[in-house]
Amino acid sequence: MNKKLNSRTVNALKKTGKRYRVWDTEIIGFHVRVSPAGKKTYAIAYRHSGRAREFTIDVHGKITTDQARDLAKAYSGSIAKGEDIQAAKQIARVKTKMERVQTLGAFVKEKYQPWAERELRSAKESMRTLDKDFGYLYNRKLMDITPWVIESWSKQARKNGLMSATINRRVSTLKSVLSRAALWGVIEDSPLRGMKHLKTDKTGKVRYLTGDEEKRLRNALEARQERYREERVSHNKWLTVRHRDGLSGLDERFTDYLMPMVIIALNTGMRRGELFNLIWSDIDLEKRQLTVQGSGAKSGNTRYLPLNDEAFSTLVAWRNQNSGLGLVFPSPVTGERLGHIKRSWAGLIKLADIHNFRFHDLRHSFASKLVMAGVDLNTLRELLGHASMDMTLRYAHLAPEHKAAAVALLNQ
Repeated sequence: MNKKLNSRTVNALKKTGKRYRVWDTEIIGFHVRVSPAGKKTYAIAYRHSGRAREFTIDVHGKITTDQARDLAKAYSGSIAKGEDIQAAKQIARVKTKMERVQTLGAFVKEKYQPWAERELRSAKESMRTLDKDFGYLYNRKLMDITPWVIESWSKQARKNGLMSATINRRVSTLKSVLSRAALWGVIEDSPLRGMKHLKTDKTGKVRYLTGDEEKRLRNALEARQERYREERVSHNKWLTVRHRDGLSGLDERFTDYLMPMVIIALNTGMRRGELFNLIWSDIDLEKRQLTVQGSGAKSGNTRYLPLNDEAFSTLVAWRNQNSGLGLVFPSPVTGERLGHIKRSWAGLIKLADIHNFRFHDLRHSFASKLVMAGVDLNTLRELLGHASMDMTLRYAHLAPEHKAAAVALLNQ
């Protein structure tokens, strides 16, 4: 159907339940599409490099027919010059989208966070760091986040008591955001590229349990379990009086996940997140071996850990209390993966009267005991899952024999 498109002719077009087009008799390619529901959309058809294309101008009602005609004439001029107006529109759309995420806050919320939640195990921690430490920069453009800005933040953070290693980790989170923005073409290059970390003591002080502390920790685990059992017995009496069913499992070895988890950490050196991710199919009790899958390991590499007698008997007893399927240490509330054990761990450490000791330090205790027992550092590196020897060398001072032997050569 061909007509000169004006407000009268366009308004007169009726919906027919089918899609149809009405072509303008004056401007080549200019037409209006009428949907089955009666929606009218202005467009222009053209050819570029031998291929048929169509460019949508706008919807009738948002613009008038006269405005649509003026735009169609302008686009016809661009087409006559050999321009692909559809491609130009796509480029403009991408440019507008990129301009919208030029501030740190917009980029983080619209692009980085959705990506991180899909791809990073540390997404929640990264977002907490960005919101808490660098939220004050969210209204600032990405390219305005310069080394000077971050060095000023670092200086204040040190005054507030943060250690250099902690500052470096938090700055690395921000740097990864800006690097991702550069990779995705939002900015040309990261303004923090080349910015150096603060100097830190790479060896540092390794916090591990002394013999007395480990004894107190184990006693506290048993005392905690005994308290839980007494509370459950008391609760059962309360239920019985009210003619209700009591709680079961009072004679089981473990009252909850904490004791078996701590014992496994002490005997394998597994990280907290690796324990949270551990599933029963990763444990071969016949071979007395445990597999840490690379997908849940910090290094990304799978490793195999032998189970000593205590780790083996602990897992056997814990499996007998559970289904032996799915997660080894699921949340007792949701049955899903644990997110943290801050409350139960803090209570245990307080009960054991141990100070300045994190759950991660159980890993240091495992490593330190092996080194002091004469295990070589490369074997320790394999057990801990370190990608390089650098991290393992922090335990070298606990095995001074090889240094003493080297110095003894001077006696000759």
